[in-house]
Amino acid sequence: MDEKDLKVEVPSELEKGTDIDTKENEVVSENIEEVKEVATENVEETSTSEEIKKERPARERTPRESRERSERPVRERKSRVVSDDVSTSSETVENSESGEEVKTERPVSERRERAPREPRERSERPARERRERSTETGNASEGRPTRERRERPARGGRNEEPQMKLFVGSSPHIRSEATVSTVMRDVVIALIPTLLAGIYFFGFRALLVTLVSVIFAVGSEYIYEKLTHRPITIKDYSAVITGMLLAFNVPVTIPYWMVALGSMFAIIIVKQLYGGLGMNFMNPALAARAALMASFPTAMANYVAPNSGISNLINSSTYSSLDATTFATPLSKGTQVNFLEAFIGVRGGCIGEVSTICLLIGAGYLLYRGVIQLRIPLVFISTTAVVLALTGTPIAKLPIQLLMGGLILGAFFMATDYVSAPVNRKAQIFFAMGCGIITALIRNFGNLPEGVSYSILFMNILTPLLEKYCVPKVFGEGRVKK
Repeated sequence: MDEKDLKVEVPSELEKGTDIDTKENEVVSENIEEVKEVATENVEETSTSEEIKKERPARERTPRESRERSERPVRERKSRVVSDDVSTSSETVENSESGEEVKTERPVSERRERAPREPRERSERPARERRERSTETGNASEGRPTRERRERPARGGRNEEPQMKLFVGSSPHIRSEATVSTVMRDVVIALIPTLLAGIYFFGFRALLVTLVSVIFAVGSEYIYEKLTHRPITIKDYSAVITGMLLAFNVPVTIPYWMVALGSMFAIIIVKQLYGGLGMNFMNPALAARAALMASFPTAMANYVAPNSGISNLINSSTYSSLDATTFATPLSKGTQVNFLEAFIGVRGGCIGEVSTICLLIGAGYLLYRGVIQLRIPLVFISTTAVVLALTGTPIAKLPIQLLMGGLILGAFFMATDYVSAPVNRKAQIFFAMGCGIITALIRNFGNLPEGVSYSILFMNILTPLLEKYCVPKVFGEGRVKK
């Protein structure tokens, strides 16, 4: 056999591919022809309908047809027969085969698809008209003004405003307009009536002693803070109060250099060496008075008789024939006075402790301003009266005993010190009771005629202990069940 006879004709892959392509082209061409026929039928229908409408006169047309002709919405003019894919394919086929474009036969408005009509109408409607219409309907239904309806918060709505605003911040959450300067300034104002009474009863020297004490107190604070490179705090009036209280606790006959030394001791030793204002553990003025009493006892006990002009005014001759150099206070078994003289200030003593009425005027001002509370002074004075009565003082002499000495001055102006006194209420009550007990025991059983300053100093030392064991109960904390 020859080699020609052994050859077998095998269709190649290219021939197979051409056969498959021809078959697919035949199927696609059949589908395209069907789509073309449907599209041409639709175009003919639309053209015939337009020709019929053109032939009809305008007067025979209905109002609806005229409105449709003028406005002609998109969804009424468009025929939804062919999908987007089919239409695009049919147009491309026509363009490739016949070269005629369907776009020239159909208007552009029929091929374009617009948004629905209803949202378009709502967007074109003025917002003001809708708002007025809603307010009119709301007012007609509820019968309330628009302002009341707006102020009332909506319930359950999407635009509901919160009824309460919460602010997040660091403590303290309870704030006050009072500052250190305003509080100290109120105390200075409250001490002015007592200073005027001291000037009247003991002369112009009382003012000079007070000025020397205040000047050296302020000056020593300024110099110390300047040398130690600390902020200058002389504008907060705390040094002024220290100088005035020290002058009120010394007799008017004290030498000026002694009162100046006491002011420097109060500011530098008691106050600044412990850190300044707010760090001292005891009252600086009382500590300086105690230091002067221990260093110069004779000068600190040299009292003089008050001005006799007020005695003549109230028809009293108690101080008419007294020698100023040999005078002793009523508490040191000196000349006794009645209640009216003790209340007004016609008696011997320190510069700021004689006039009870002026001290009560200043205390009333502090209570009105909210600088002090009545808790410590009231417990202090009442405890002193009870212990004096229990330790042998006659009941008839109790009112005069309470007005004598520095009890009113210490109870309202020194025991209520913000720094050296306790903070919580229970500790304040125990603090005042301790001051009253020690004052009464010193008066009846001690060698000193007066014990107010020492009682306050002793309780100042016990203040941290009272704060430790008199901790108030935390709000909302329940008792632990065993």
